Amino acid sequence: MLSATPGHTENCVFRLRLLRYVGADEEAVSEATAELLRLQRDDGGWAQTSEMQSDAYSTGSALVSLIRAGEVPTNQLSVRRGVQYLIDTQQEDGSWHVKTRARPVQPYFESGFPHGKDQFISTTAGCPILDVLDGGSL
Repeated sequence: MLSATPGHTENCVFRLRLLRYVGADEEAVSEATAELLRLQRDDGGWAQTSEMQSDAYSTGSALVSLIRAGEVPTNQLSVRRGVQYLIDTQQEDGSWHVKTRARPVQPYFESGFPHGKDQFISTTAGCPILDVLDGGSL
């Protein structure tokens, strides 16, 4: 993990979580934090890949990792910008629509969650956000 070069936001998110989990030195955790912060977009969000738009899934995951790692206080500008991105992109029904990038491996079925074929990742988008809110971190 110390020498890994993450290619996408999710890789940076889980690298930061793992470094903190295994008790890596503070310099490694700080470098991983800085790397994740560099991926924040001008709109305040994070994107799954460099070719994609910011979305709630990546933004929520990044915020949870940054806060839980204890490296970024909740009042830091980057966190406030990320939270504002989530507020601005939340749908009227309370969900976030995140475009899937997964290739279908099973037939589509309707679960009742909004956003059609994007519902799996869209459902998942709210989970990190709820995790932070439930933990009282924000």
